[in-house]
Amino acid sequence: MVMVNMSLDQQVVARDHSEEERRLLALVRQYVAPPDDITKIEQALTLAVHSYQDLVDERGILLIEHALEVALILAQMHIDAIGVMAGLLFEAVDADLLPLEQVEEIVGSATAHVIYSMERFNILERRKQSALSAQKSSEEDASSPGVASSTENKESKKPRVREAMRRQQAETVRKMFVAMAEDPRVVALKLAYRLHTMRYMCKPDYQGDQQELLNLAQETREIYAPLAGRLGMSRIESELEDLAFKILEPEKYEWVRGIVEAESKQWRSYVDRICDVLRKEMKAIGVKAEVSGRVKHLWSFYKKLERNAGDVGGDLEALKAAADVSQIHDLIAFRILVDSTTDCYVALGHVHSLWKPKEGRIKDFIANPKPNGYRALHTTVFCLDDQLVEIQIRTHEMHEMAEYGVAMHWHYKDVGDTASSSAKELLTWIHQLAEWQQELRASGNTDSEFVQAVKDDFFEEQIFVFTPKGEVKDLPVGSTPLDFAYRIHTKIGDKCAGARIITHVEGADGDRLVSRMVPLNYELQSGEIVDIVTNRSAHPTRDWLNFARTAAARNKIRRYLKTHERDINIQIGRERIEHTLKTMNLRGVDLINEEIENMLCSELKMQSFDDILAAVGADDLRAHTVCAKVQEHLQAREPKESKEPEGKVTPPSSTRQAPANLQVAGVEGLLTRLANCCYPLPGDEIVGFISRGKGVIVHRADCQNIARLKGGEKDRLIAVNWTGMSQTRYHAPIIILARDRPDLIRDIATVISEYGINLNAFHTRQGLSREQIIVSATLEINNLEILPRIFQRLEKIKDVLSVERDTGKKIKKEE
Repeated sequence: MVMVNMSLDQQVVARDHSEEERRLLALVRQYVAPPDDITKIEQALTLAVHSYQDLVDERGILLIEHALEVALILAQMHIDAIGVMAGLLFEAVDADLLPLEQVEEIVGSATAHVIYSMERFNILERRKQSALSAQKSSEEDASSPGVASSTENKESKKPRVREAMRRQQAETVRKMFVAMAEDPRVVALKLAYRLHTMRYMCKPDYQGDQQELLNLAQETREIYAPLAGRLGMSRIESELEDLAFKILEPEKYEWVRGIVEAESKQWRSYVDRICDVLRKEMKAIGVKAEVSGRVKHLWSFYKKLERNAGDVGGDLEALKAAADVSQIHDLIAFRILVDSTTDCYVALGHVHSLWKPKEGRIKDFIANPKPNGYRALHTTVFCLDDQLVEIQIRTHEMHEMAEYGVAMHWHYKDVGDTASSSAKELLTWIHQLAEWQQELRASGNTDSEFVQAVKDDFFEEQIFVFTPKGEVKDLPVGSTPLDFAYRIHTKIGDKCAGARIITHVEGADGDRLVSRMVPLNYELQSGEIVDIVTNRSAHPTRDWLNFARTAAARNKIRRYLKTHERDINIQIGRERIEHTLKTMNLRGVDLINEEIENMLCSELKMQSFDDILAAVGADDLRAHTVCAKVQEHLQAREPKESKEPEGKVTPPSSTRQAPANLQVAGVEGLLTRLANCCYPLPGDEIVGFISRGKGVIVHRADCQNIARLKGGEKDRLIAVNWTGMSQTRYHAPIIILARDRPDLIRDIATVISEYGINLNAFHTRQGLSREQIIVSATLEINNLEILPRIFQRLEKIKDVLSVERDTGKKIKKEE
């Protein structure tokens, strides 16, 4: 019981600590040097105990236990005193048990600021939980007896609630990155709370909401585990990945755990033999070393198994059949910890004198640290019994950085001119991330788009590329010189004309540097030295968007194009709409009067017709989409034109399709033409529409324009069939869904050209995900039997997912 009449300092001296408190204090005393900091942590601990008293949460667990567990996680990261105190006191402030002003007065403003930043995140988290509760409530209400239209209510509310939850999650993540630029301790605290929550939810007796559990695990896998990895916190990253794996894919988790346990038992004696050999070798050469063997964590092992098994579509049984554990050479990795950097290289040399290294598997992350601060020597050797094993060599300090992250050190001790190169690189990365999100927000990107861009650019597998001065830049796999140029600076990117790849070549007269020019779409490889070639006349073009891999580069290219090429895009858009209208047997852009312009602006939610033209020219809007709305508008007015004087007909277009000799209501030879809205082909079920002055327009029976006919307009429908057809050329619109990649369009065009077929229209747009692209093409064919063969050839192209006729139906996302 805290004696309230005593001062806080007196309470610190008077009270007895629990076992967990003693553990925490013992841990922080190992690395927190200033005595004043230890005293403040003890004050924060006493303040926390006094604030929480004996209060419990909804699960019956003492709140102080939560606070102590989070503080212990932070102390294991070796976060400073401010971070530990924030972990102890945050929950008390968040639950209104302790005023933030009192925290500032007793333990300082820095701790109060970290807690305040965390409170902002919790407000957003609570909004997300409210959305989840609303979803559950709506489902319960919809399924209750006596509620009218229950299914309709349930289905209409679900998407809105899910979208609200997704937006709240995106806002939380975006604000977390902003706060990280100001103080990484905020993110460390958030990661500690997430790890504590995941540990609790993975307990066998957890009885909470299962959907909430799945949502939390998915968010952990997609955001928090990769973030810990990017901050160099490998121990936190590994545990978060394994906990999310256990929740999201329990069957695969148990299967992998069984394999790892069995392999570990089988390898135990082998591991002991290797460790014994290495210890004796290090002792013989006078290097003080700690040698150990470790097992790869489960999620990492599973991903390696999955990669080696090939494309099995996530099916567990297929994976079991294809998996080959013998191909995983680093299931057991050995670690040698020494006292100095010199000892690292000495140890490496003696390891290679013991066992032959595997070519290409020696990595020096001491001379070239990863951007997250990771430093070590890696080598893979043919060890005892000719087994391939990985050996990592690092100092104790490097090991601590690798386990808990350089971010927990540089911000407080390793800053300014004396900072290490790895600390400076991480600081640059964090500030760049904040600037980048500000650029995305300024250019109109939503929070969700920001989060997707973060996943694509910063959380995917990375390569490490060097400038000629030796500075390392990290980029996602698949990046090009454009991404590298914009990573250095926007002005370098805007003037990029190419790149030189510099390589070392061994010769009789010694090593020399050789450079070769590569194009803008060249895929960079990890370890390359890249020199960007600039030119004053170079500038971003629309094609650059096909070469840039990162969202940051694409965003800067779009911003340049939007600023400098609006007039050009308007002209391009006008030409595209003119061409498309004429292929639809309409006059051209001159038929778009003020009434139609207003209709288009309203339908497409644009401010002006010039905005529509610019969007078409910039490939942000399909010309066919605009022209289809124009055609639909004109067709909707046709019945009203019956009052026009007899004999007034629309002048024929010089590009009008040749009339098909179809049989109309049993009579041949009537004036007919195929509709350009649905492009019927022989074999389709068709219907005719009597158009005054234009004869009979033949539509597919399922054409949307036919379905929209009302009242007396339906009387103008007439039976038609393909008997006696003499037309030899038809327009066949097709739609291709594919995974986007360089040269995809070239491969599609090559297949079509091999058949000698004309392309009347060709457009691309982004699919339902960032990785997908939708290609729309109109083929001019004279042999109907050729269409299935073209489809088969197109479907064999790498990354093409599906090919079908464009019937106007919405493309479904491929699973």
